[in-house]
Amino acid sequence: MSSPGGLVARLRSAVSGKFQVDALWNLASVAMLALCGFAINLGIGHEYGAAPFGVYNQVWAAYIFFSQLAVGGIARSALRAIAEAPHDRPRVAATILGALAPALALALFSAALFLVSGPLLARALESPGVADGIAAAAPGLFFFALNKVLLAVVNAQQRMKAYALYSSLRYVSMLGGLLFVMASGMDSSRIAFLFTFAETILFVPLALDVARFVRAPARGMWSEWAREHVRYGAKSFASGMLLELNSRVDVLMLGLFLDDGKVGVYSFAAFVAEGVYQVLVVLQNNYNPILAEHISAGRLRELEAIVHKGRRVTYALFAGVALLAFGGFPVLLHVLERPEFAAGWIPFGLIVAGMLFASGYMPFAQALLMANKPGWHTLMMSSVVLVNVFGNAALIPVQGLEGAAAATGLCLVCATIVLRDMVTRLVGLRL
Repeated sequence: MSSPGGLVARLRSAVSGKFQVDALWNLASVAMLALCGFAINLGIGHEYGAAPFGVYNQVWAAYIFFSQLAVGGIARSALRAIAEAPHDRPRVAATILGALAPALALALFSAALFLVSGPLLARALESPGVADGIAAAAPGLFFFALNKVLLAVVNAQQRMKAYALYSSLRYVSMLGGLLFVMASGMDSSRIAFLFTFAETILFVPLALDVARFVRAPARGMWSEWAREHVRYGAKSFASGMLLELNSRVDVLMLGLFLDDGKVGVYSFAAFVAEGVYQVLVVLQNNYNPILAEHISAGRLRELEAIVHKGRRVTYALFAGVALLAFGGFPVLLHVLERPEFAAGWIPFGLIVAGMLFASGYMPFAQALLMANKPGWHTLMMSSVVLVNVFGNAALIPVQGLEGAAAATGLCLVCATIVLRDMVTRLVGLRL
C-alpha cells in the first residue's frame, strides 16, 4: 500500500506532466498565431497595397481599444471564480450565467458605441475608409466579448488543449476571413470584416461547449454572481486598458520625438518582441487557474513550491527563446528582404533582455487578480505605466531607439519588483 507521501508525489508528478502537455499545446497555438498573422499581413500588403493596409491597422487599433471596454474585466472575474471550485457544477453554472448576462449587455453597448464612433474617428484620422472598416468589424467586437468570457470558462477548468484549439480556430478563421473578403470582391476599406468572420465562427462551437456546464441546477441566484462580476470588472477594467497602453507607450513616445521612419523601424522590432513575449502569456494562461484554486483554498505553501519550480523552469526556457530570437532577428530581415529594419536589432535585444529578467515572474503577473484583488492589480499597473512613461521621456531624447527599448526593459524589471512586493504583502504568497 502506498504511503501518503508517495501518493502526493505521484499526484504532483501527474499535475506537472499535464501542465507540460497543456503548455506545449498552447505554444503550438502561438505558432499558429504567428503563421496566420504573417500570412494576413503579407496578404493584405500584397493584394491591396499600403493605403488599405494603413486603414486596416487604424481600424485594428480602434478595435483593440474598444475590445477592452467590451470585455470590462468580466472574463477575468469568471476565470477566477470558476477556477476556485472547478468541479462544483452548480456553482460553475451560476457563475457562467452570472457572467454572460452583464457580458451580453456590455458587448451590445460597446459594439454600438464602436459603430457610432466610426465616422468621428474617420474624420479625426482624415481617412474615410476607417468608418467602413469599423462598420464591418463591429459585429465581430460583439462576439469577441462573448467569446472572451466563454474562453475564460475553458481556461478556468484547465482544459488547456481545448483552449489551444479554440485559439487556433480564431487565428485560422481570421485568415479565412481575409480570403473571403478577397474572393467576394468586398471593398478594400472593409478588410476588417475578417474579425467578424472569425469571431462568429469561433462563437458557435465555443458556445455549444460551455452550454454543457449550465445544465446543472445553479446553486444560489445567478444574479448574485452577476453583481460580483460587475463589481470585479469595474475594479479591474482599467488594468486591461493600462496593459494595452503599456505595450504601446514606447511607440507613442517615439512618435513625439522622432520621425515616422525611425518609429517604423522600432515598431517592427517591438512587434517581433511582442511575439516572443507570447511564450510567457501561454504560461500565464496555464498558471492562472492554478493560482486561483490554491489561493482560494489557502494552500499558499503548496502553491509556493509550484511557483518556485515554475519560475526556475521559465527562466531556463526563456533564456533559450531569447537567445534564439536575438540571433534570428537578422535572419528574419534577410528572409523578408527588409534590411532597412536592421537598426532595430539592438533595441530588440534590449527589450528581450528586459523580458528575460522578468520572465520567471511574468507567468504569475495576474496573481492579484486571481486572489480577488482587482483594485490592487489596477494600482500596480498604474505604477508600471508611469515608470514606463517617465523612463521613455527621459531616455528617448538622449538615446533614441535604444533609449525607448532600455526604458521598456527597465519597466519590466520594475514591474517584477512591484509584483513581488504587492503579492507578498496582500496575499501572503512569496513569488
